[in-house]
Amino acid sequence: MGEIVAAALVSHDPTIMLDEEARRAGNGGLDTSLVAGFAEIRKQLNALGADTLIIFDTHWVTTAEHIVAGRDHYRGIYTSDELPTIISDYEYDYAGAPQLAEAIEIAAKTNRQRARNTTNENISRHYPTINLAHYLRHDEKILSVSVCQTAACHNYLDFGQVIAEAIGQTRGRFALLASGGMSHCFWSMDEFSRHLGKNPDNVVSEDAREFDERILELWQMGDHATVIDSYPDYLRFQPEGFFGHYLMTIGALGGRDCTAKGRMMSNYENAAGTGQAHVWFDLGSE
Repeated sequence: MGEIVAAALVSHDPTIMLDEEARRAGNGGLDTSLVAGFAEIRKQLNALGADTLIIFDTHWVTTAEHIVAGRDHYRGIYTSDELPTIISDYEYDYAGAPQLAEAIEIAAKTNRQRARNTTNENISRHYPTINLAHYLRHDEKILSVSVCQTAACHNYLDFGQVIAEAIGQTRGRFALLASGGMSHCFWSMDEFSRHLGKNPDNVVSEDAREFDERILELWQMGDHATVIDSYPDYLRFQPEGFFGHYLMTIGALGGRDCTAKGRMMSNYENAAGTGQAHVWFDLGSE
């Protein structure tokens, strides 16, 4: 019934929620390429007719199991507890995807995966979902998916397969959006203000930057198997969300067998020492 029509790794760098003047002021007069990249991603979603955005949210960290947020609607006012001076009193209002959430829980039970659907109206929202909804949502439904901090690489890949199975049983055209960065080590407070620009020279270390760049090269070649094999080494650079956002996405696309080529939808940029980029995976290139 359902179909995965799009997939991307998408940065949610909080500074994208500042106005353009403030963004330029923190980057030597230049705007971040991420904002223009969102416009390009939106064009692709329009062309493919996506009606549901599945957002793998690297700030929604769960412990005992994978969780999906399956209410039929989310409405509220969001202030980031991490960065309240950047994202404050933001009003959000979007439809959820309860049918898909229910299908995921059923498929997880069938496949003996630790995963649950929550419809609790008080579940917290996080800006990896909020920021992407701000830039990418028109009237699509949104399903947020947690990153389980006790999961291993194979758990993320397996849960991605569960999501793909549930999509196949749910009517719709689905976009997988891995909302998070790449290497995710921050500068210390003493060094922080010296490395605010988006230039990748400001990423926290040369080794982290080079590993990110290697991952980007592998994605552009469609070599997801080597990226997966590199996972234990990549953990040295603390990829955001344990890299679960990418691994669940690629698990839904076939895991090691996926050969979808990545296309840069932004520059590779720094954010407080972390590596950031938008990468669109061309499903037609498999």
